[in-house]
Amino acid sequence: MKEPTKEKKKPSRSKIKYPALDPAYNLRSRQEEIEDLYSYKDQLNNEEKEWLNSFAEEEICSNFNHKGIKHNDQSDPAVRSRIYNRNNERNRCIQTIEKAKGMLMYLEEVDLDNSELAEEEELDFD
Repeated sequence: MKEPTKEKKKPSRSKIKYPALDPAYNLRSRQEEIEDLYSYKDQLNNEEKEWLNSFAEEEICSNFNHKGIKHNDQSDPAVRSRIYNRNNERNRCIQTIEKAKGMLMYLEEVDLDNSELAEEEELDFD
């Protein structure tokens, strides 16, 4: 006798209408690019949001198998290569990786750390 199969839980990304336009439903490495689109999403009508969502799925998320309008020719290797290369470059970027991990330090923070270390060294030798 077969055991009843459990229904797979749908990801929360599939439950919202325009997931490619919402930074909360994308990888942290993509969020910076998507935040630019998200900032004026409320100014668009539904048709424009649908177009922008499918564009972001292809260009930013590198997803050619999405629902909606197809903007690029999927069979053209040059187009696929351009989009995949852009995605790979973003994934290799040290600043993007550190920002996604929450470990990005700015020069102002480094200067403060160095001045604090110098003050501690002065106190130790007194």
